[in-house]
Amino acid sequence: MIKVGFIGVGTMGCPMASNILSKGNNLKFFDPYVQEENKSKLLNLGGQYCTSIKELLDERDFVITMLPNGNNVKEVCLGHDGLLKQDKKDFIYIDMSTILPADSIAINKEFESHNIKMFDAPVARLVNNAIDGTLLILVGGDQEKFNDIKPLLETMGSDVVYCGKNGSGSKMKIINNYMSIVSNIVTAETLSLVEKSGIDLNLAINLLITTAAGKGHLNVSYPIKVLKNDVSPGFKNTLALKDLKLALEQGALDGISLNTGKSALDLYEEAEKTKYKDLDWTSMFNFIKEVNNIT
Repeated sequence: MIKVGFIGVGTMGCPMASNILSKGNNLKFFDPYVQEENKSKLLNLGGQYCTSIKELLDERDFVITMLPNGNNVKEVCLGHDGLLKQDKKDFIYIDMSTILPADSIAINKEFESHNIKMFDAPVARLVNNAIDGTLLILVGGDQEKFNDIKPLLETMGSDVVYCGKNGSGSKMKIINNYMSIVSNIVTAETLSLVEKSGIDLNLAINLLITTAAGKGHLNVSYPIKVLKNDVSPGFKNTLALKDLKLALEQGALDGISLNTGKSALDLYEEAEKTKYKDLDWTSMFNFIKEVNNIT
């Protein structure tokens, strides 16, 4: 039986804590803003509600935080009554919040100074995954100690991935979110163009999911081109630029502002002036690395 202290039992934290309890573990939880519904659920599962961090820490092997932002995490860890202000130091700390990696690394240094192991382990996927215990958990921290926390994390997630040293889990989470969030906008712009064009939305979606547009480059083009360092032209950047201009022109005619496409246009036009003009469109990965001085 694992003895866990859980701080932050909101929309995601409550089902995560519930899964820890449902696997037969001992859990105390603390959240000054806890909703009564969540509090009752965890109490009914055998959890113990605490009114302070000091009370929560008693006899705990692990402490987890699942909080809205970095300031909340700093306060819980470093604040006047925070984790590091308590006498108990023999626990492993796991922050599962999504915060700036630099903040996670800085907080870890404070824990290191007290000889306490810390891991950043933010989660990906949705509330339904938190409920059924199938979250993706991205872990940064001491690799030698990773196996010490993995069984606990596996009570909440079906995929627990070690990403590297402290801060790596947070970095991978932000990278994942960046791609997902930006893709959401280009998808919304694309489907707005579909509707404005008078094409049936269901027809368009069913068509798009069969192409690189819907399947995504990481599934289609990058494995066979980028990962093999192959920039030989299949679809040249100059043709991609031409087709992007056509889409933007159509959007303008339809009165739709395709802002994501306009940003992409700037990059393709810059690439057009270089050796990348006649290389495969996946070579934009190399072009963007050059622009950002990544070797």
